[in-house]
Amino acid sequence: MSFNLTYSLLFEVTIFHNYFLDNGEETFASMSASAKEKMLQSFTIDSFTVIKPTYETNLLLKNYKMVFKITKTGFRVYVKVKETDEADPFIKIPSDLNLKFIVSLTDYQFENYTNLDFPLNRVFLFSNVKPATEPVSFQYIPKTNENKLISNDFLVSEETTVALTSTLQSIEKQAVFGIISLNLKGDNVSGNIITNAGKIVSPHFKIHFDNRKTFWKFINSKTATTIETNDAKPLTHSGFVELDPLIDFTPPQAADSHYPNPSVKSILKIDDDFYSEIFI
Repeated sequence: MSFNLTYSLLFEVTIFHNYFLDNGEETFASMSASAKEKMLQSFTIDSFTVIKPTYETNLLLKNYKMVFKITKTGFRVYVKVKETDEADPFIKIPSDLNLKFIVSLTDYQFENYTNLDFPLNRVFLFSNVKPATEPVSFQYIPKTNENKLISNDFLVSEETTVALTSTLQSIEKQAVFGIISLNLKGDNVSGNIITNAGKIVSPHFKIHFDNRKTFWKFINSKTATTIETNDAKPLTHSGFVELDPLIDFTPPQAADSHYPNPSVKSILKIDDDFYSEIFI
């Protein structure tokens, strides 16, 4: 893919979130290609995040004639190439070159609708190279063809977090949710951005967040009664989750009962379970 006559795609990172892409209980993964395309038309990462190259990476991008470009679903990095070979960078790129991008949250309710933990002293790392301070179970950044959702396994240790953030400028350290750290040569061939000969591979990485599922607690202030669903239900921005009053509650409720879906504003965590409160 060419950016213009002399630039080619070095790599791309796509970011998805099931809260925005699922349609009620219909998951994005289970949709047809046309249904997915329809959901993606209204999807933009601006709804919940902003991604920026670090100060150090910005300098590297300039030095190696690279261009960082935000898209609706993530970002791309292009590199200037030789006119005779669009897979050959104009300036030879060291195989150990590392590019870092800061992931910050723009939606204060992100924690409510995202199926993750949010410790204060650890960050999420999406990388094609395992830090020395991480165990062998380290999770590498997925490729776009992998059906893999981001979990707490992508949280790195406090030691790794300190090492990652210590290279950032003071202003960059504020509200860091995650870091995308990509080496031109990864630990595995599938994560490589360039070949051994220095040619462009143009890999496509994906960071796919899952929506949180909560028990729905309906509170009737007039009768001072409370009922809650037997199972956790998905929180989604689109669609509607229809509850069956005879199946979804114990004891069963009146067959003609109807229940609204909750907003993401009121979430409670009790032990290991999350609850959405809905006042009716």
